[in-house]
Amino acid sequence: MNRIPKYQQIMDWIHKRIESGELRVGDRLETEAELSDQFHFSRQTVRQALANLEQEGMINRIQGSGSYVKSAGAWDGGLQLSRSVTIISSYTDSYIFPRILQSMARVLQEAGYSTRIIFTGNRRETEKNILSDLIRSGSRDPLIAEPVTSGLPNPNLIYYRELRQRGIPILFFNTYYPDCDIPHVSLDDEAAGRMAAEHLIHLGHRRIGCVFKNDDGQGLRRYQGYQEALISAGIPIEEKYVCWIDTEAMREMLRYDEWILRRLRSCTAVVCYNDEAANMLTQLCLDQQIRIPQKLSIVSIDNSRLTQLNPVPLTSVSHPMEELGAKAAENLLGMIRNPNFDGSFEFAPHLTVRDSTMRIQNPRA
Repeated sequence: MNRIPKYQQIMDWIHKRIESGELRVGDRLETEAELSDQFHFSRQTVRQALANLEQEGMINRIQGSGSYVKSAGAWDGGLQLSRSVTIISSYTDSYIFPRILQSMARVLQEAGYSTRIIFTGNRRETEKNILSDLIRSGSRDPLIAEPVTSGLPNPNLIYYRELRQRGIPILFFNTYYPDCDIPHVSLDDEAAGRMAAEHLIHLGHRRIGCVFKNDDGQGLRRYQGYQEALISAGIPIEEKYVCWIDTEAMREMLRYDEWILRRLRSCTAVVCYNDEAANMLTQLCLDQQIRIPQKLSIVSIDNSRLTQLNPVPLTSVSHPMEELGAKAAENLLGMIRNPNFDGSFEFAPHLTVRDSTMRIQNPRA
């Protein structure tokens, strides 16, 4: 059973004829009636396919005359694009990425695009090799990418810029490089960090620590939101309560138990970078007989299944995993059809309250 939408089947057939050279710029397409008879689809389906092709800039429809080929392919800056999308992601085994990537691939495939997914392991050298190969091979694939270590200066920006100069549509997902003019689809990380801290402030906490990653943009923006919430509430920013870790340190966070717990020992609450960090912090606390939330309230970010597998179910700010993947794919398709389309979008966060937070009695400054 063909799961490709009927209108998309017509579009794909016309795309292939244009890209093969069978149809050239200025050639007239079959009429609506002829296409309807050929595919055994309704006239309404044919009209939808032609309307989409016109929106892509592939054809001109002239009333009373017909539809004519306008472009020799999907073009941006004069470069013919392929019907395959390359997706560059950091990981395959994280609790977030499979759901994002599955949703992304589904939307693209429904639109008639194949997908190729490549993983960097969050390593710059791997990212460099992938981008260099795309440039060297003359790839015409539109690109969706999750930047590597986006909180740090990255020499690989030159490769993204070169692909852009060649007319390749590029969209970042999950995070982005702030000094690179490439659209992105992500959670509003600053708002997420602010929401997590505001929840603890609302519960009466004033000595609020945090554990954030310092080598990606999400960690820096979540910290910014945390900081804004404390300042707005008139709570001093105590740097001694801030635990910065990088990607490598986070993988071995349990080995940093003395350092982390020493920094947080005067706190009544903590905001964690994500559910994984909160889960490891929970283990550290329970090993040291620090009760959660009685001695330490914890808020995390992502609201993954890990929140309910945690020894103490976690209060967490949601991450729009499937929605983010679908939105990234939809916006890239918009950029392919219209080079002036603004592909950037940030999801508003939402908080789910569970057992890891509680109201504090008689809070002390």
